[in-house]
Amino acid sequence: MSPPGREVEYTESDVIEVFKDRDDYAEPLTASEVAELLGCSRRTALNKLHDLQESTDLTSKKVGGRSRVWWIPVRMD
Repeated sequence: MSPPGREVEYTESDVIEVFKDRDDYAEPLTASEVAELLGCSRRTALNKLHDLQESTDLTSKKVGGRSRVWWIPVRMD
């Protein structure tokens, strides 16, 4: 029997890869979509997204009552 607790640890790099591995790089994602693509809980995805917003250029916007979308800005330098 395996020990209790999480079996998979998701890194911030895993979350960034979700954004980079899409056909439309500029399309925002919800935490639920990120969770589905990673195969983790929505709460895990949301925690990683909040961490990334503080430490990278990942950006979010509130789009409804409690809904928020996340994206990596496309730089046009």
